Amino acid sequence: MNPSRLLSSLLAALSLTFAATAIADDTPTTSAAATPETPQSVVVVGTPNADAAQPAESKSWHGNAWDTAGQHLSDIWHKGDIELYVPFWSYHLPFAYSAEKRASYTEYPAGGGIGKGRYNENGNWEGIYAMEFQDSHGKPMYMGGYGWIPTWRPINDQFKIGAGVTAFMFMRSDIGNYAPIPGILPAATIGYGPLDVQVAYIPGGQGNGNVLFWWAKFAFR
Repeated sequence: MNPSRLLSSLLAALSLTFAATAIADDTPTTSAAATPETPQSVVVVGTPNADAAQPAESKSWHGNAWDTAGQHLSDIWHKGDIELYVPFWSYHLPFAYSAEKRASYTEYPAGGGIGKGRYNENGNWEGIYAMEFQDSHGKPMYMGGYGWIPTWRPINDQFKIGAGVTAFMFMRSDIGNYAPIPGILPAATIGYGPLDVQVAYIPGGQGNGNVLFWWAKFAFR
């Protein structure tokens, strides 16, 4: 591993994120129109909305899970910040690869991505994203999915660390010839203010997997 190449790649990623202009959310908030009250002298017969009267317990577990997932995605889309992603390091762990093999791989991938993310009511980050970058062989790889990272702020509101998971679909030339394949990986983050450095661990065996994939993330608030 060449430390100078890693440092220059990381600095390039950070300079790209800081060079972007912040986007302000000026969407006005509108209040709902008042609903006229039903006169007390009027007797309402029957149930106006039979579906609304159905208890939530009657739904199947997958129905509830679908509703919960839909609500989370809706909150991210409508309440989340636009986020810029800049991959900068694919670190192949030395115990799984020879020095010659690691030297032949692309460890500082060119690429980028965009997403939307937010800190929910519990203070945990969740977001959706899409990225395109070089895989270990220097060929284009595509990845998009959802991340959920429980977050702590041990020093102040600006400094944060966390660990969670990301679920995604990916496409690359050497696995399925660019057929979409699902995956789920552990992920972690450390950051200050709108800037985070995140990492996902790709498990594997001897000569495959065992990669730490790093990217910078900047939120436009």
